[in-house]
Amino acid sequence: HHPSIPASEEGGTAKPAADARSRSDVRDVGADDGADECASSLGGGGLDQHCETGDAVDGETRRGRRRRWRWIPEHEHRCNITRIGRSELFRRFGPSGVPRLFPRPLVIFDDGGGGAAPIRNAKFAEMTKYENLPSCFAPDFNVTLSSSNSFSAHRRTVPLSQYLEETVAAAETSPDALSNETWYLFGETYGPEWKHMLRNYELPPCETCGIPDLSALAFGVGNRGSGVQWHLHGPGFSETIHGRKHWVLYPPDRRPTYDSDYASRHWMEETYSRVEDENELPWECTLRPGEMVYFPDQWHHATINLDPYTVFVSTFTTEHI
Repeated sequence: HHPSIPASEEGGTAKPAADARSRSDVRDVGADDGADECASSLGGGGLDQHCETGDAVDGETRRGRRRRWRWIPEHEHRCNITRIGRSELFRRFGPSGVPRLFPRPLVIFDDGGGGAAPIRNAKFAEMTKYENLPSCFAPDFNVTLSSSNSFSAHRRTVPLSQYLEETVAAAETSPDALSNETWYLFGETYGPEWKHMLRNYELPPCETCGIPDLSALAFGVGNRGSGVQWHLHGPGFSETIHGRKHWVLYPPDRRPTYDSDYASRHWMEETYSRVEDENELPWECTLRPGEMVYFPDQWHHATINLDPYTVFVSTFTTEHI
């Protein structure tokens, strides 16, 4: 038995906050209108956001207008998952945090505990900034990339610096990018170099987190629009360190339909944007830096990174009642 959460917070049928954009609309920005928007930069740094110009006409683009997408990463998006501060989490569930095999998704944020506590994972966030991440490893350090389909079926090994330059600095993965041609740093981060770096990461609040052999960490970096197509596995957490990341989930008995040839942004563009019955929409929420999602055991889920440099850490747990 798990402590209850008020029905108005449980997700599934909850409505998004009144001040949030619930669904992204098709937008068509002219060359002049989009100039300032395209010139924005990441966190005041030097990594410019990519702006694709062109008008969608039979899959081609025409110079002078911005391409039209239905689901826009830069917009505010619907959130119907319970959001709970860490201090409230401990008040409800006790000092161990999230109970084993908790049955519903949660979004956990740092509310400071009512005091002036240091920002959680501040050192790790500094280490993993775009300009600092390569210095965590040897100059010739290689990373193993996975394809963006449901089973991450393909692998490619490249220097970390090359991945950052080619993929992250490119800034965006479009909805029509094929999953077996879209490379993503996530999941293959279990070697000794990664373990050494991830020692600086503070684990999520849960009963099995931090117990040897009952949890495993995975580090990831992606650009805007990248992510992993629908899949499922055991329970765990995923925390956003830099940028924003959108999560969509369905319970075990509601398997989504998707095209495995494409990455997750294609599903948001071609399926999500056309759903007319709100009851058919997934559980979903956007994570901002320092926020994490708890995903329950065997829930279907997909992810879409929303910013040109999105960094996250996932904690996979082994839980039994």
